[in-house]
Amino acid sequence: MLKSLIIIFILHFSLSLQSQENMTLLEQQKLIIKNLSGDIELANGKTLKARSTKEERKLSREYLSEIIISIGLKPEYHSYKMPNINPLVDLLFNPFKGANIYTILPATTESDEYIVIGAHFDSKRNCPGAIDNGSGIAITFGAVSRLADLQSRRVNIILVYFDQEEEELVGSQAFAKKLKKEKLNILSVHTIDTMGWDSDGDNAIELELPTEYLKSIYVEAGKKLDIPIYTTKVNSTDHHSFRELGFNATGLTDELVNGDFAPFKDTEKDTYQTVNFDFITSSTQLLYEVIKTEIE
Repeated sequence: MLKSLIIIFILHFSLSLQSQENMTLLEQQKLIIKNLSGDIELANGKTLKARSTKEERKLSREYLSEIIISIGLKPEYHSYKMPNINPLVDLLFNPFKGANIYTILPATTESDEYIVIGAHFDSKRNCPGAIDNGSGIAITFGAVSRLADLQSRRVNIILVYFDQEEEELVGSQAFAKKLKKEKLNILSVHTIDTMGWDSDGDNAIELELPTEYLKSIYVEAGKKLDIPIYTTKVNSTDHHSFRELGFNATGLTDELVNGDFAPFKDTEKDTYQTVNFDFITSSTQLLYEVIKTEIE
């Protein structure tokens, strides 16, 4: 019986991947956000109503592994245990435990250099998290899918999906420490968070605490694509974990400071139906152009 169920699941998953191959990139991105926000069932018949509990995050990791496989890359689990900043909480309960999912798109020539592209996959409790942060997952997936098609890449690309951003940036802290310990030659880090809302249709993005180098290449790409780029000092999402350890990092988001931001963030109304897919497409193109500039 168990063997039959395994065979059925494998066949179902194989057919699912084959059907995705015939989709446009935007259709794939829409499917990703639908799956992650519980708008439709996952391939295993379960539904992600949120991505907060231990079980929800486990299901999310399994799904993220599947989408990584769908573009011909190998998913890797980065399990971690981090202490709580509150010693009493750490003593009475448990330290933070989780796992990031990552993969490496290798350079086409020998290289010891890496660019990190990341987005967190967890959400607040009872929150579907379509924009926060299904949008970030879809945009990073889209950019890396396109980068994988390039004939020449002089730099390795790490795509990482962070666990527990909503709990003191724990997942990205753990991953930044891993990279630091391994002494990898990291050229830049780009984290994407909450980029599915654009009420005025200008496709503008905010670049959070960029270095001068990163600011210059984003502004140049923005001019090329007619995308306004605003810089801010927002320091409350995953790029912070990398900047703290000295990495050349920045965060991308909607216009949080300028006032054109997702109104349903961290609520049960953050659903698939609220996502602006024109903004998803333009933001994917922007990230792709920036990384392409770095790896050419």
